[in-house]
Amino acid sequence: MKEHRTEHSETDYSGDESISSGRLLLLSVVSAFLYISVALGIFYFWRDESFGQIFASGFSLPVQLLVGVIAGGAAAAVIIFIMQRPPVSDVLSDFYIIRVLSQSNFSLTDHLHLSFFAGAGEEILFRGAIQPLLGNTVTSIIFVGIHGYFRFTSLGHWLFGVMMFGLSFFLGVIFSEAGLIAAMTAHAVYDVIMLQVVQRMKLV
Repeated sequence: MKEHRTEHSETDYSGDESISSGRLLLLSVVSAFLYISVALGIFYFWRDESFGQIFASGFSLPVQLLVGVIAGGAAAAVIIFIMQRPPVSDVLSDFYIIRVLSQSNFSLTDHLHLSFFAGAGEEILFRGAIQPLLGNTVTSIIFVGIHGYFRFTSLGHWLFGVMMFGLSFFLGVIFSEAGLIAAMTAHAVYDVIMLQVVQRMKLV
């Protein structure tokens, strides 16, 4: 790991990769719109049930919200524990999304916007539309791959990818056992917490 640290320190991440609050909100809305549009297309061509039925299964709304809050908080606690320790902590700045967020200066309101749209859009697509077709394992692989979290150049990168796969699989279990709203809530709560934590890291 000492050799990896030396090599990593020579990588130039000095460029300004931050984005504005307004652009973040726009990207969040556009991303959610695209995710939901793809989900609607999947339902139209490959699913027998209607789009609205994905919200009908699971526990009652209050219970789903409670499950989501608890699960999202617990998932964030586990991920934070792992991220703050080597070898994962040594490679965090190699992941573009984490690097950009660590250099940002967004408000809690910005984080809430981003988390809401990500939690809603991504879970509707991956859990509501794709998972019933491909299963939780394949869906989680796609989910992590799209986010660019699969890199196998070192043990730290490998563990980070496995960690993110586990998180996605956990969201899939929540969807199956508790309902889509629970998965959306867990995703959003997790994102809010992690955005706050990563922004304070100030990786370079």
